[in-house]
Amino acid sequence: MDGSYETSLLAKVIWSAGIVLCLTIIAERVSTRVAGILSGAPLSAVIVYFFVGRDIGTAYVVDSVPHGIAAFTATLAFVLAYYKSTDWFSRYAPLGSALVAVAVFLIVAFGLVAIPFTLTSATLTTVCVIGFSVWLFRKIEFTRVEKPERYSARLILLRGGFAAALIVGVIALAKILGPRWTGLLVGFPSTLMPTLIIIHATYGATDTHAMMRNFPVGMGSIVLYIIAVGFTFPLWGIYIGTAASLAVSILYLTIIMVWIRAKPLRSAANT
Repeated sequence: MDGSYETSLLAKVIWSAGIVLCLTIIAERVSTRVAGILSGAPLSAVIVYFFVGRDIGTAYVVDSVPHGIAAFTATLAFVLAYYKSTDWFSRYAPLGSALVAVAVFLIVAFGLVAIPFTLTSATLTTVCVIGFSVWLFRKIEFTRVEKPERYSARLILLRGGFAAALIVGVIALAKILGPRWTGLLVGFPSTLMPTLIIIHATYGATDTHAMMRNFPVGMGSIVLYIIAVGFTFPLWGIYIGTAASLAVSILYLTIIMVWIRAKPLRSAANT
């Protein structure tokens, strides 16, 4: 086996497993509110675009950008389907909700792949769906996990391994199926889905819904990241382009976090 392949595979595994573990720890020990926002960061997009761009070229990535943005319409469809289906199953609810949500994602993705999106039309479509999702989730109550589960080596391995398998599979498919599907697969919730399943299976639907509430708000960072990729990758290459695009995404997340932190203070001042 080629050494560079082994290195890239290890990087994918460590990245994806680490992201899921961090998100679940934040949801369990900080707040579901913060975890929801950070779930909307370009966690999968960073590694998918980096490795696809490195292995196939920046032109391939740039071609995928409009469908990469549009893909998050399918991601939001996944989240909405998971949210709506949590009451449908009495047994194995996390697995059942995940399967329903994946089916909805694929149905929407198959529809999106046939549409010749431009950067403008893709952005407008996804922003409209984000706005609808924010409105739909507005009444979900934020909760705090009361008794976070103690970590063990087996638990960490199980959670991390699930996420790693998903992201490696997504990257492999992205290289095979062409630029449009590369863009759409960037939107596949390969880190979000394991996180939701873990929280749902461990703590129930209420805490899972609380995490979902801020996910659409955080998604602005993904949209900005992908838009930035379309400009920075051709100008500066994969490495600097990734760093510059991440900077744009992190700036957005910082503004949102400061705004949300200040919101209770503004509400208190007005009462």
